[in-house]
Amino acid sequence: MAFDRDLQPTAAIRGNLQFTQSGLVTATYFINPLGYGLRKASDKFDVKAAHHALINSLPNGSLLLGIQAGLNTVDVLSKMVEGVDLDECEAYAIEVVASYERVRAILPQTRIFLLSMPVGSTNPGMSALSRIWRSGTTADHTAFNRTDLDAYEDKAKEILSSIGGEFDPVPVPAAMFQWLWEHYLSRGAAGDPVAPTRVGALDDATAAVFRSAALDEGAQADSGRRLRPSFVPVIKVVQPDYEFRPSYQSMLTPHSFPYAGMTFPGGSEFLNVLEGLGEVTVDWGIRVSTRPADQVLKNNETNLRRLGEQMDQRDQEVSFAQNTLLSKAQMLGEYNQHFEVNGGESEVSFTTVIAIGASTRELAMDAVNTLKRRYKRFQIDLTAPLGAQVDLWSMLVPGSPPRRAFDDFAHIVPSDMWAGFVPFTSSQIGDDSGPVIGVNLMSGHYEPIHFGIMEAAMHDLSASFAVTGELGSGKSYLLKLIAALVNDMGGQFLAIDRSQVGEWEHFASAIDDAVVIDLANPTVSLDPLRLFDARIAGERALDSILPLLDLSPTSGAGAAASTLLTSRGIAQHGIRSLLDMFKVVLRLRDDPALGAEYADLASRLGTVAERVPVLFDPALPPLRLDAAATVIRSHNVALPTAEELTTPHLYNRLPLTKRLGTALYELIGVAAREAFLRDNGRFGLLVGDEAHHFTQTQVGASVTSDFSRDGRKHLAAIGLASHDPATDFQGAAHNLIPNRFVFRQRDETLARNSLEWLGVDLDEAPYLLQILREETSPPIGPGRQVPEERRGEMFMRDALNRIGRGKILGPARPERAAAITSTPGGARSTDQRILS
Repeated sequence: MAFDRDLQPTAAIRGNLQFTQSGLVTATYFINPLGYGLRKASDKFDVKAAHHALINSLPNGSLLLGIQAGLNTVDVLSKMVEGVDLDECEAYAIEVVASYERVRAILPQTRIFLLSMPVGSTNPGMSALSRIWRSGTTADHTAFNRTDLDAYEDKAKEILSSIGGEFDPVPVPAAMFQWLWEHYLSRGAAGDPVAPTRVGALDDATAAVFRSAALDEGAQADSGRRLRPSFVPVIKVVQPDYEFRPSYQSMLTPHSFPYAGMTFPGGSEFLNVLEGLGEVTVDWGIRVSTRPADQVLKNNETNLRRLGEQMDQRDQEVSFAQNTLLSKAQMLGEYNQHFEVNGGESEVSFTTVIAIGASTRELAMDAVNTLKRRYKRFQIDLTAPLGAQVDLWSMLVPGSPPRRAFDDFAHIVPSDMWAGFVPFTSSQIGDDSGPVIGVNLMSGHYEPIHFGIMEAAMHDLSASFAVTGELGSGKSYLLKLIAALVNDMGGQFLAIDRSQVGEWEHFASAIDDAVVIDLANPTVSLDPLRLFDARIAGERALDSILPLLDLSPTSGAGAAASTLLTSRGIAQHGIRSLLDMFKVVLRLRDDPALGAEYADLASRLGTVAERVPVLFDPALPPLRLDAAATVIRSHNVALPTAEELTTPHLYNRLPLTKRLGTALYELIGVAAREAFLRDNGRFGLLVGDEAHHFTQTQVGASVTSDFSRDGRKHLAAIGLASHDPATDFQGAAHNLIPNRFVFRQRDETLARNSLEWLGVDLDEAPYLLQILREETSPPIGPGRQVPEERRGEMFMRDALNRIGRGKILGPARPERAAAITSTPGGARSTDQRILS
């Protein structure tokens, strides 16, 4: 078995410029895929338009690549610590270290998108055919000066400028060519190198860096029958130093596409079928050439004349030939009309190769058959042509010279139809860096989902988020996970705990410098006159007292309270607390010169003064919000339902206990706003598990809006959770909170509301309703329990409006994971490393 590098065309590399043995010069770029996933059709048409501009601007012979590769665990951890001072955040450093083994166990992968395009020749005076036949007479690549390189780079920039900036192309380093070759040689085998996910310094390389290998088409060496060759469409790739771990690869290419075309969106994105095949590696490459519309129209006229001649010759023949020729003429007429109507169109000739690699021949052939079955749903016939496997294998190598197989398996379509393939798309969700909160289930690669909540605020972006789902679906778990990460990274949070078991109190017990407050048995005061700065204390007190006493600010008693709580009134009467205000009102009530409004105000205050020590007991110290964690337990405080808050006649009949609960909720939100929405250099997170108590009242809606709008300016965010986003996430909570999570919702109405709030158009994708209701963390088995490996499944919309499906993992540290479970008395194991 001979080992050589004949299929590697590179003679030299200068940065992202490749000089081939045939004299061709190519430029290769990383391509940033466009968000696709579950976005609306209107957004998908924008993605198609970007691909249309791409294909109409590429030079002939360009190569588009989608390479599946493993993620470097160290790179994942590096993204987790971006912008975090680990010397100051020891707890987070421990979390990152604990994440190492979990990320390795998950084996996350990614798909790297590349564009390689010809930008010139080392001998422009020699024809392309001559360069192929005289490949041994190439120029000396070491003799190129900066002027030559600049000319090639200028040509590449000109092409990229016509494409547009949607794909954000970045030049690859020279090391990328070496990695790509070694990946091809080891595709799917144990020695497949880890992908270089980040761009390094541009450097130079020569052909000597590329390994030798033997490509055994048919895996003949594995057969004991020397006289009868193998006809299995597989290539056995063996490297001299790694003969004990060969790679078995099979090259597939579409034999035919649907006769009636492919509907966009939903029926044309055939490359999406390649994801999630398990133990194999699947790469794809598309080699493209284009012809302008005027040349296409000219060729169509020639072809029409030929069809006419054939029809004349067979005019007297009794056969089906006439019908066939008529059908071809009709299709040619429609094809011609398409180009006449669309002047900016071009004709695309493209060859697609799908490369499957595995550690054994059986795994490779199983994947081949699986893909063929999948593509039958698209009415696409895949073939693995015998005798052309090596030629098709070489097509994925940048700079490869044209081979006969490239033309034999080429297809021709208009450029707008080709754009419907949208090859450069991704189902990625989350941020580019930050803590890992879960894995992506939609892409099929289990890429980590980063959620850079603190980094977003530091980069002037909104870090607020909202969560919806039914009871027990994982809402509180996610809220506590993010609060724990904020605490580990040096921030602080305030959470309101409505649970009877005190799940947030249980969680806070694992945090140093945590304060737990029970509103029914207060140890601190929420008196706004003591809590806030004197210049705003009166206004904040009015916002709380007037709704509690069912007073209008313009009514007699309401106007009296407003007068007392002005800066002048506070100073004149020496009011330092709500109890002081009550005493002043009692004194003024007995003044005959004043009206009955003070008597009315005194009677209303008298009904609450004795019942609400958290507001009227001056012996309690005021709440401080500089603790790392503040948990306020409100389980014994009555609160109105969402319907009572939104229905006027029900709200007017609210009992005093529920008015008090609403006032206290609002006070907590206002206190958090005053503490967190100021430049204190520390990130602050306000957590509200019962969102409608914030979003449905005037003060609460104002707090939510302020956190959503201005949190990014002051290193702050709000996290809300609710069962029904249609009623609870309105206003700022709907429009200004970018990060949204949807957990299991088995109720059909709530499921619809949740998906529409997420941004999904259910008219376009009605199947998602069933997935959310029945296939998202489904309770199955004995006791209708959710299996450990299925917990935390959810839909997510990130800050870039990308919508996808993922799974929440929880903390990597077992002790922190146990602390955030929802059952304080018997914390379950939360090791969710096993993936379905």
